[in-house]
Amino acid sequence: MNDVTELIVGIDIGSSGLRGGLAKKNSGGKIELLALKHMYGKTGIRRGAVHNIEEIAGNVQELLDKLKEDMEPDCKITKVYIGINGYTIRTIDATSSTRMSGDETLKESLLDELSDDAQCSVPEGLQIVDVFPQEFMLDGKIDVNPVGTMPELVEAHYKIAVCQPFIFKNLDACFESLGIAFEPVLGPLATAEAVLKSEEMAKGVVVINFGAQTTSVCVYKGNIVRYISILPFGGDNITKDLEYLNIEESEAENYKIESGSAVHLEDVADDEEVNELDKLSTFDKEANEIIVARAEEIVENIYAQIRYAGIEPQKLTEGIIMTGGTSDLSGLSELLSKKTGMTVRKASPGQQLVNLTGIDMNQEDALCLGLLILGKADCCIEWKQKPEPEKIVQEPVIEGFEPEAKKEVVKTKNPPKPKEKRKNPMGGFWNKLFDDEDI
Repeated sequence: MNDVTELIVGIDIGSSGLRGGLAKKNSGGKIELLALKHMYGKTGIRRGAVHNIEEIAGNVQELLDKLKEDMEPDCKITKVYIGINGYTIRTIDATSSTRMSGDETLKESLLDELSDDAQCSVPEGLQIVDVFPQEFMLDGKIDVNPVGTMPELVEAHYKIAVCQPFIFKNLDACFESLGIAFEPVLGPLATAEAVLKSEEMAKGVVVINFGAQTTSVCVYKGNIVRYISILPFGGDNITKDLEYLNIEESEAENYKIESGSAVHLEDVADDEEVNELDKLSTFDKEANEIIVARAEEIVENIYAQIRYAGIEPQKLTEGIIMTGGTSDLSGLSELLSKKTGMTVRKASPGQQLVNLTGIDMNQEDALCLGLLILGKADCCIEWKQKPEPEKIVQEPVIEGFEPEAKKEVVKTKNPPKPKEKRKNPMGGFWNKLFDDEDI
């Protein structure tokens, strides 16, 4: 079948369920999708962060067992790529500068020093997840590729993605109990990789992932990540609001999906439908008001995040691309477009993957598919059981004859599982709103 060393494993641990993907890099460098498994239902995740370590560890192991069904029997998963999607993630600005003689060339090592210096400015109590260079100013002029130049003053600007440390602390405990290494990848970054084309990243675009308990915003311009933020609310908030109409959670969820609308029904009704609106029940009218109120709140916060990116919305010419399970809510794209003045369209997740097996992919799979695209082929090893050793056991000597040597099979424990150490990630608004105990 496939060379196990070429396999990539990615897992999206979401609050509405887990999604695991298996892929391989073919000889042409393309990523081939081999399997995509789902585990729906509530999990030990709160607003994108691991809350119940034991429960998540059990769910991950069950999902990995499902993925192994599409692998060689002698293949062992030793590492997985995990999307980091906790609500405390955000980007902060950082700057670092240095002076040069003007007679020496700028080397890559100096840029590394500037990056390290910028990271030192991150406030205490925050953990660095990733660093995105924005621009370099050489003697007051912008230079995209400063290596090899001979400036006198170098100023580097960065966006640094940070989060509260408990995000990684809980993940570490979860995967340590499984004996499997994990590599963290920013969830918004993985989502964008799964739905964007390079020309969209260059022209300017916003990717919004509407999840169950979080909504992520990722802004690209000039092929550079300009801003990332994760908001602590999503589709579950709408469902819970509907429960105030004295209906069960399952009924509220079904109503949201089948009949809900993010805009007032009278605003989208044509002349023939106006009369039909009068026939709506009191329940339908109240439910529409509830959904619209919450959807408008979410959209208002998204628009604020887009403005925080520091780029005028009209300069993001590719508009907004939305994905995630809640993106299927009727009227949501119209509400977004009206509020931001930008074009809005649904994503096509996984278009960069080679899907030879015809696996169905939906909006909820975007983050997991992005992990497979960004991941490296180093997740599995060959694991063949060694033959059991034989031990010679000598029978006691009985007077009158010599006993034959008897072979006894002695079972030995399997060799210890190889464990790969995870590299440390590189290295407030939400802190004021939420404490660790909220998750």
